[in-house]
Amino acid sequence: MTEGHRFVKEDRAMTTQQTQTQTHPQPAPNPIPALVRAAFNAASQRASGQADRTAAAIAALRKLRRVLLEQAGTNAALTVVDGPASGFIMERNMRALGRTGVAPEPMPLPPILAMAGPAASLMLDAVENGLILHRFLPGNTALMQMVPELMGCLCETLGGTPDAGRLLDILRDGMDEDEPRQAIEGPVSQRLH
Repeated sequence: MTEGHRFVKEDRAMTTQQTQTQTHPQPAPNPIPALVRAAFNAASQRASGQADRTAAAIAALRKLRRVLLEQAGTNAALTVVDGPASGFIMERNMRALGRTGVAPEPMPLPPILAMAGPAASLMLDAVENGLILHRFLPGNTALMQMVPELMGCLCETLGGTPDAGRLLDILRDGMDEDEPRQAIEGPVSQRLH
């Protein structure tokens, strides 16, 4: 009799959990990390070598930065791309220093980066898709997760971290930071927020 009673309680508990899950659904996981990683894996297969994979990751970071600069201004580009990219490098370097006791040498970036090609196209598409998802995810979650994922891809390709200053120079190259914020056409729901 006692065992049967205990079984009924567990059964009721499971039913209660199922009811709570149905009335309060758990938020779906953010798809951005998987989106970026899948695009990078596909880009790596299409790339002709390390320089091509590096260029693809950098092209994606540049695309994200350019969109932010054009649609939300310099502060958004600095806050969402430049700061997190530098912070990512610093954090990885500090972890490496803590493990080995020696500061890691920055990995050189290729002198000429071909920002076009099949590998770069796949990564640029990933950024476009991430920007579309941004409209449907809460806050700036999509934007804030794109940069660490892209930086992870870049560091994986390089086998270490690049020099932060050199990377930022490449990301900013040709972008007019003093240009006033441009008006955004389209509904408010499509604007970066």
